[in-house]
Amino acid sequence: MENSKRFKPIVDLAHDSERQAARALGVALQKLNESKEQLDQLNSYREEYTQRLQQAGVHGMSGQQLNEYHGFMAKIDAAITSQKSTIEKMQVILEDKKKFWSSKRGRSKALDSVLDSYLKKEQLKIDKRDQREQDDRAGHGENGNGHE
Repeated sequence: MENSKRFKPIVDLAHDSERQAARALGVALQKLNESKEQLDQLNSYREEYTQRLQQAGVHGMSGQQLNEYHGFMAKIDAAITSQKSTIEKMQVILEDKKKFWSSKRGRSKALDSVLDSYLKKEQLKIDKRDQREQDDRAGHGENGNGHE
């Protein structure tokens, strides 16, 4: 069996592994983007409630209402802090997924190069064999025509 045919399943496995790593990278990127959107929403809510507090303060509010606003703002701030922490963790995960995919990509490219080399060598052998056969036919044709 030719080297390329024996080596092809290894190359196919490397490509499968690379595709799986790429999918995992895509999922990590999607989750990071979703987390960033959630952070944007939390920041937007915070801004909205800050404006409401300022407007309510102009018109006057009770101490209880003020405490409720401050308590709610503290909860939003805690959620923002938590979301920022989640995003930082997801960025680390994303970088890990990028590195993993990159290593799988490098392996695939290296194996593709080896397979290509095998194929070129095999094609060269075929070309040489075909040329020899053509030369042999041409040589037999001259000797076999009876003009010697």
